Amino acid sequence: MKVLITGAGGMLGSSICREALKQGYELRALVLHNSRCTTLENLPLEIFHGNLLDEDSLENAVKGCDAVINVAASTQIWPRRSPLIYQINYEAVVKLVGICKRHNLKRFVQIGTANSFGHGSREKPGTEESAFMGGRYKMDYVDSKYKAQQFLIKEAGLGFPALIVNPTYMIGPYDSGQSSGKMIMALYEGKLPGYTSGMKNFVASKDVAVAAVNALKMGSPGSCFIAGNENLTFGQMFQKACEVRQLPFRLKRLPNGLIYAVGFFSSIWARIAQKPPILGFHMAQQATMKQCYNPAKAREILHMPSTPIEQAMAECLAWWKENDYIK
Repeated sequence: MKVLITGAGGMLGSSICREALKQGYELRALVLHNSRCTTLENLPLEIFHGNLLDEDSLENAVKGCDAVINVAASTQIWPRRSPLIYQINYEAVVKLVGICKRHNLKRFVQIGTANSFGHGSREKPGTEESAFMGGRYKMDYVDSKYKAQQFLIKEAGLGFPALIVNPTYMIGPYDSGQSSGKMIMALYEGKLPGYTSGMKNFVASKDVAVAAVNALKMGSPGSCFIAGNENLTFGQMFQKACEVRQLPFRLKRLPNGLIYAVGFFSSIWARIAQKPPILGFHMAQQATMKQCYNPAKAREILHMPSTPIEQAMAECLAWWKENDYIK
């Protein structure tokens, strides 16, 4: 089976390519024009330069493939509202599905986000049955991913073979520090003033890759799968990150009021200066929430592994050192 992987050069896409090759799939990797694709070097796959916003490009990328894993997305959170985010995260998905229908593809795996489901506490975590709560954040990233998910579920009900894998907060190699690893890199560089009271679900990116590739053959169309692992407070997460690098844990928890104030004034200044805020107000709100999830469904149906977060951090750190992102 030949599989098209969009966003193949990113953190998750690079892991998905390796897992798909390991499972014996023939791959075509869609990457942006002029992209160096250093994370895909020396892999036995076809590099296809294109753009999700170019329908002719998508048509040529899909041609000759049997399935698609759509990883490409805009994860931009500032400005919170941007037409480009919707073009990439929703409109491009609609176009891609239409093209896949014309070519009679056998499977379409969408990489969504756990934010498309309501979160909960450690005692009562969110599941695939939890109602969407992300609309309160007024962020096009969250809203566009949810809209794409609802579109795919509707299409699956009409016979299109699509399902969705919904990762939580991913940690792992092939991360330049501009995505999920940004917080950990800031910790290692001594740039974090402290941590917030919130919680998140953390997962090794390579485990999400296994779930995504297994979804080519496992799971029913129209299904969603939260791909996560450990529910941790930010304090617990940063402490683990310090242990991995054998650093003393000296961070202190910051008061919620201070976090909200920084977020509020940073957002105002960002609008004036037209620069991303240090911490936007809506991100400040999220940073104090308990955003826990239950990944049991993905573990059972997609056979998703549960790599300890310490191991994921160690693999991320090793890749950073090997590629001179960190000393």
